[in-house]
Amino acid sequence: MVGLASAAVLVGGLAARSASDAPSLPQADIKSSDAATQTTASIPDAQAQTSDVSAEEKAVEARLAFDRLLVDAAILKNNYESAKRKRSKAPISLSAFRSLELRLRAVAEADPSNAQAKEWADAMRVAQLELLGPSVRIAASANRELYAQDMATRMRDQGMKVSVAGAENSSVVFLSPHMTRQAAMKLAESAKIPEQAKALQFRRVVFANGRRSWTYDVERGRLR
Repeated sequence: MVGLASAAVLVGGLAARSASDAPSLPQADIKSSDAATQTTASIPDAQAQTSDVSAEEKAVEARLAFDRLLVDAAILKNNYESAKRKRSKAPISLSAFRSLELRLRAVAEADPSNAQAKEWADAMRVAQLELLGPSVRIAASANRELYAQDMATRMRDQGMKVSVAGAENSSVVFLSPHMTRQAAMKLAESAKIPEQAKALQFRRVVFANGRRSWTYDVERGRLR
């Protein structure tokens, strides 16, 4: 029994000594570890703050760009209105209106709630149509005259004269001494005159014999 007790005391002493002899973690290392932990924990917060700042900056830049776009559109429209009233002789660029329309449309598509962008894009479109209007009308008038010349050539052997009349060649006249209402209806059907007149934006087609005439109203599709 005495031997066992001595052995137990010896083992206990060795255990206690081993525990007391174990190297302790330096205080500086503990502080460094805590600081590293805190730094790592703060990284997501810093990233979130940077992300918020970046989003805000982008929003501000987008708003400033849109404001500049509105200023450019307003200046161009004002210059155009002055030119229409003959207060200014400065040339108006069709491509400038087109460019601004496309840029404003892009803003409106990116933000459907931006009614201002859509409104100004529509204004740029209207200006383009107004600028193109005279050119379109001149071209359409020329096409109607070419149609009359072509029909006159094709129907010359039948004793038919074909010509245009009215403002901007809005009417085409088929003149023959043998023209009657029935002949006009037959000619209109065989030559597909109503379809061609509508395509060329004629307002009226007149069939005449020098004494009487019958008018086909293109919009109503009726011969009277």
